[in-house]
Amino acid sequence: MVKSMPSGHTISMNRMTTIKVESSTRDAVRALAERQGVTMDVAIRQMAKAAERELRFADLKAAMEANPPDEAYFAELADWESDAWN
Repeated sequence: MVKSMPSGHTISMNRMTTIKVESSTRDAVRALAERQGVTMDVAIRQMAKAAERELRFADLKAAMEANPPDEAYFAELADWESDAWN
């Protein structure tokens, strides 16, 4: 059975490349792509985007841990959370 490409996806063969991965990795990506109804290219791009997002949040967490809130922050937070604003 020949599957057609999901609509909205076009392939330009002159822009394609080959990457060397274990066959089990290729099979896992293929299965994920099929499950999502997308091409392997789209599945890989989605994984890369998710990994970039995770790295940005890890960087943000590290920056926040390196610069913890000071007493002025806690004083202002207490003011905002008080009943004075009701």
